[in-house]
Amino acid sequence: MILEVLSIIILFISIGGWGIWAQYLLASKKQSPSLTFLLGLTFLSIVLCIISFFYPLNRKIEILLFAISIIPYFIKNLKYYRIKFPLEIIKSGWFWLFSLLILLVGSYYPFRPDHFGYYIPSLNWLNQYGLILGVANIDWVLGQMSSLHIIQAGFDDTIDPFQRINLLITILFIFYIFERKVYFLLIFIPFYFLFIQTPSPDIPVIFFSLIIVNEECFNYKKENFKVIFILSVFIFTIKPFGFWLPLWIFLMGIHQNKKELLNYKNYIFPLILILTFVIKNIVTSSTIIFPVTQTQITTYWLSDPRILKISNQYANYYTFNGHFPIEKINSFSFIKKLYYWLSIRELQTIINIFICITLFIFGIFAFIKKKFIYISLWGIIFLKLYLILLFSGQYRFILDGIYPLIFILFHYTKINQSKILVPALALNILFFTLISYPVLIQKLIPEYKLANTMVGFTKGNLLKPKNYILNDYKKVKLGNLILYITNNNSMYNFDTPPPAFEKEKLILYKYLNIFPQMKDSTDIHKGFYIKKLTKQENNKLTKIIENLKNN
Repeated sequence: MILEVLSIIILFISIGGWGIWAQYLLASKKQSPSLTFLLGLTFLSIVLCIISFFYPLNRKIEILLFAISIIPYFIKNLKYYRIKFPLEIIKSGWFWLFSLLILLVGSYYPFRPDHFGYYIPSLNWLNQYGLILGVANIDWVLGQMSSLHIIQAGFDDTIDPFQRINLLITILFIFYIFERKVYFLLIFIPFYFLFIQTPSPDIPVIFFSLIIVNEECFNYKKENFKVIFILSVFIFTIKPFGFWLPLWIFLMGIHQNKKELLNYKNYIFPLILILTFVIKNIVTSSTIIFPVTQTQITTYWLSDPRILKISNQYANYYTFNGHFPIEKINSFSFIKKLYYWLSIRELQTIINIFICITLFIFGIFAFIKKKFIYISLWGIIFLKLYLILLFSGQYRFILDGIYPLIFILFHYTKINQSKILVPALALNILFFTLISYPVLIQKLIPEYKLANTMVGFTKGNLLKPKNYILNDYKKVKLGNLILYITNNNSMYNFDTPPPAFEKEKLILYKYLNIFPQMKDSTDIHKGFYIKKLTKQENNKLTKIIENLKNN
């Protein structure tokens, strides 16, 4: 934790510097400190994404970008944009108490399976090679490299070797809460305690969505349309399921401020964000919007259509938590899908019902208030729910739209915000205790088997954050591809050098009788394509898999 504090301080300095550059280039009026930091993350994501098309995001690049980030602190002409921390926050014991709690949580061992499945493998590729043509052919989930992973890869060799970018984002969220005095937002933080140790896109999408909704609904200024719209597009580039936010902000621009809406300068920055996002997706997966396979482009690095089909099947399968075979799910009408989505007796069904109830209550509220801002928000979130049910009804894909509705409803209860601090702290401490001693979760929720894999609190956490190490792999060659295989039958290859494969992926490729190959065996940047296996290659792959099983 002590090393975390040093890392967070330097990260704030660097992100703040990029925020100053962003405001200067946008000719934007001085923003609140929180929004300046958000602009810094946004601007840095563009810079890092462009660099990663040509170079790996290694230590040399990180040092160079850090040096650029601190230049604004020494230029007199940029003095107007410099960040001044409100003394009220710095002197607030509540702020430091919540921040300390988050620092402790952020020091725990990562727990989420996605962390090992594609977050860290994505960072390994970015650090070693940058963005590579057809990297999704190595593993389809690598196509999910988001703006957050690119930002994390721009720090993890120097400033943030523990890969805790979400720790910075959560503390920034707390800073915003105390800056705007919207303490109810503290209630949402503990539900993401198990994401803070990972570069999970869920945290910035959830927290930044709440920030933007609060700015638009309760801190609206006409001149801020440009900044808010940029930030909403940034969220979309982190996770495309956040499409509702830029759509809603654009609609509000039409309704509130047509003059600013018609100013083409307001769209230059968002357009650059979108272009880098689209090009990044095409490079990694030959898909304009990953993982929407309907947006794929025919290139030599396009994945095998059967892999795309399997990806879609998994999405549908997880919608109903494995209760129905794929064939049956495909035969469901939308009404039947909705029925089963709300009726399967699982914990996730309770959340699904809660989502629908919240949407129903907010719909009534919006039409009673007769305000376009709420009616349009309700309509867009309703559309989001419909589209997600068509693709994959996992509740985590809709919560970024539901939390803002809960926040707005609470705002109109007129409860004094300061009275929320004590119950919010109590809730945070409760969740902190549960993840610190996972045996408590196992007793409370016996079916939550994954709690057995949680480590919880250790004395070593007080010095530095913890990470798992396997370091057990071997090198083989198949066709013209030299690959590294996790040697311990693990599902994950998070600390195996790229191109990395685990046993399950090898079995899938053998079943499909295909395997990724390099376009040019002497230049990895020319990318990977999928090739049908020869009989000899198939036999060799069979022996590799059998050796892994024996181990």
